[in-house]
Amino acid sequence: MLASVFSFSGVGVGVRALSDNGMPPVEVVFFRVLVGVLVLLPWLVSVGLEGLKTTKLKLHSFRSLLMGIGMIFWFTALARLPLADAIALHFTLPLFLVIFAWSFLGEKVIIARLTATFIGFIGALVIIRPGLNEFSIATLFVLVSAALYAGNHTISRSFAQTEGPEATTFFMNAMILVPTGICLVFWWKTPTLIDFAWIAVTGIFGTTSHIFLMRAYQFAEASVLAPIDFLRLVFSGLAGYIIFGQISDFWTWVGATIIFLAAWYNTRVASRKHRDTSV
Repeated sequence: MLASVFSFSGVGVGVRALSDNGMPPVEVVFFRVLVGVLVLLPWLVSVGLEGLKTTKLKLHSFRSLLMGIGMIFWFTALARLPLADAIALHFTLPLFLVIFAWSFLGEKVIIARLTATFIGFIGALVIIRPGLNEFSIATLFVLVSAALYAGNHTISRSFAQTEGPEATTFFMNAMILVPTGICLVFWWKTPTLIDFAWIAVTGIFGTTSHIFLMRAYQFAEASVLAPIDFLRLVFSGLAGYIIFGQISDFWTWVGATIIFLAAWYNTRVASRKHRDTSV
């Protein structure tokens, strides 16, 4: 999980650098998944097409659709917001998971969890501070991305015990590659040598982040892993300051802490309930 957190932070740095160099978000997504496919080719050669055998192709397709659109929103936001601010708002992802389970799946959610979710979104308002800060559409993009990623994570967890992490990641990258490649007809900037270095960083970290995350879900419950995820904010904040000279204000960290604690509480209660029902 720690390796996954570090990798996710590396993706943010790579995306921000490419965006600062003028590369469109769709093109960044294309190169991100292209490198992901190339990184996994040696694995595919070693296991053969048997490694891609699945009975859940439709779910893979739907997961890839959510992830592809979510990445475009996410990468667009990363180009406009300080890294720490974007990561802090993205911590709303587990809160969206609670809402989806309650609204669409009919899962029973106790009042305490709904209250924690509400408090978590108050944390997002602390970061955005509507009326005090000039509204940025990028903040909305982060929240949309978090919601789409929540759908992706829901499917990923259902895959953890039946689908290998390499196969799951390969399907996602390959299924996003084609539509984003078509979009390059309308959005294209010829990469420089420096761009190719950042493309490698983004693609490699983007691939390893999902593999490590799937591995983590195989070995530990989400409630155990959740506190480690908070280090994403620390890593991204340091990277933003050292590489891009970004400084997030005090209220960003306050809001992020509120969001994280609410998400962690929800995850902890859900895991405890799962253990109780499985005994």
